[in-house]
Amino acid sequence: MAAAESSPRWGYTLTTEERRAEIMRSLSGILRERNISSLTMKDVADRLGMTKGNLYYYFKNKEDLLYQCHMNFMVDSLRVLDECEALEGPPSTRLRALVKGLILRVIADPYGSVLITVLEQLSPVHRKKYLAHRDRFTLAVRKLIDEGVTAGEFSVADTKMASFALLGAINSISRWYHPAGECSPDYIAETFPEILLRGLRA
Repeated sequence: MAAAESSPRWGYTLTTEERRAEIMRSLSGILRERNISSLTMKDVADRLGMTKGNLYYYFKNKEDLLYQCHMNFMVDSLRVLDECEALEGPPSTRLRALVKGLILRVIADPYGSVLITVLEQLSPVHRKKYLAHRDRFTLAVRKLIDEGVTAGEFSVADTKMASFALLGAINSISRWYHPAGECSPDYIAETFPEILLRGLRA
């Protein structure tokens, strides 16, 4: 096993999985400051006060670190999806809850900033695994829009394109949102769904 890290935050009470999670959370702040193409494992290690060698104990390389962050964000998003699909009420109510929940994940989730990175930076194997989960989410959004059209709540000619537009707008938040900005997470989470769903309404 690698030697213990020098930073106090790496106490002996932390498990391996807790340390991996802390490393992935640290990436969020770094990605808001640095271009991913110039980011190195040493940058991440320096931010955590650990050696690059210790960092490689938890992740094989930068691509592995990015992949794990993408997957953690997707797991969180699918959890929100399951909760919203279980809600009672019309499709618009469930879709609004889903959009709001996803926005809060993009803004507040420690893995949300990884959406800034492009999937081409993942290996073909990792990209295929991630896209399988993402496609499930996209199809669920399209299904909710389809149900809204059937119920007369939405008027959309191409629900597939509508789902892409909806998710694309949400994912773009990670590119312009900043904690020090004038818009709070709650304000964005309340305002954005209204704007997006307005474009779907009949």
